[in-house]
Amino acid sequence: MSEPTLDYRQHLVLFVDDEQKTRKYFAKLFGKTFRIVLAEDGVAGLERFREYQDEIGVVVTDQRMPNETGSEFLEKVSLLKPGVVRILSTAYADIDAAVSSVNKGGIYRYVTKPWEVPELEVTLKRAMELYMVRLEREELVRQKMMSVDILAASDRITSLAALAIFRDSGIRYVGEALRAVVRLAEEPREKLLSDAIGGEGLSWRELYRRHLSFLGAVNSFLPEDLTSPAGLAFDDRCAVREALDPVVSGSPALQWGEARATPPHWPGPLADLRKVVVPFLEILSRAVEGEGGVRLEECLSGLELAFPGRPIRALLAPAMSASAEEPSKDALALIGACMRIAHHGGVIDFLPEPNQSDARVRIGFDVSRIERAPDDPFEELAADLVGNELFWSRFVE
Repeated sequence: MSEPTLDYRQHLVLFVDDEQKTRKYFAKLFGKTFRIVLAEDGVAGLERFREYQDEIGVVVTDQRMPNETGSEFLEKVSLLKPGVVRILSTAYADIDAAVSSVNKGGIYRYVTKPWEVPELEVTLKRAMELYMVRLEREELVRQKMMSVDILAASDRITSLAALAIFRDSGIRYVGEALRAVVRLAEEPREKLLSDAIGGEGLSWRELYRRHLSFLGAVNSFLPEDLTSPAGLAFDDRCAVREALDPVVSGSPALQWGEARATPPHWPGPLADLRKVVVPFLEILSRAVEGEGGVRLEECLSGLELAFPGRPIRALLAPAMSASAEEPSKDALALIGACMRIAHHGGVIDFLPEPNQSDARVRIGFDVSRIERAPDDPFEELAADLVGNELFWSRFVE
């Protein structure tokens, strides 16, 4: 297999040795493949290193030198630039010191004198390749952290916009409903972070304006009866299948699958429960029409849904970016449906799906959530958005 073509002259090799003949020999042997800087001892080597620090990728030094050993010199180099690749050249008599330096993790390799020229050339190439890989990794980390910083700032602005829009709505658990929307709209994890924020270079004022416009559209489209009934009653329970059979039988996109478990009864009365859950199923079935159906399965928490993820992500795409694109009525209806379920004590959980084209969602109702519903929904929303664990759990792993 042929060796990959790389430009080994992108970065410098610093060679330090107190013997002039050895320095000339090294430069003659490897000067065509690498750009080389020479120094006669550790003091001069440190001066050369500081002078060319940004360009040097590999440092090779003799172990036995006046004033300080090669190992000591390389320790100083590592403090100035931890990512530089260090190689120790040593006579066989000093091999114990060389092995010790390598084992301590400070030095990439040691080479013994007299050199095996082909072997040393391969070692230098591998060292330079390692340095270039480290540079690439550092750049990727830098870009990711920059993207995370921008996302964090955008997330704060989204939160401020949400507070401005929903502070007087009376809707409970808005933050949780919005997190469910984000999960429904979320692309596979391998998608770049920067794709989530767009590349328009928007000012914070424009970002806030767009978030405000989007959430304002969501709020204006929400039905006036979103918070009614006043509350579901857990002493008036109804069976999950009984509640949903009418909408399932009336939609070709909805179908029952085999029950996974016997679900607990949901809070009623039956007519009120249908008002809370059915809108979510109706918009879901419309969104996936033509690309598959929605399979409903009874489970321990209540209901599990499996459906194609792509059409839902496409529907909610404007919710996942700072785009000025207006969301469709169906997108707003789906967001409102999530808010309705959350407000009435419903919990929307997401399950891992081996097939990334599908999504799996579990819906249940927790009586304790209704009992401990906040007296002031605005205070609950503010606290929820300040501690937005969704952002940190999804983007800073």
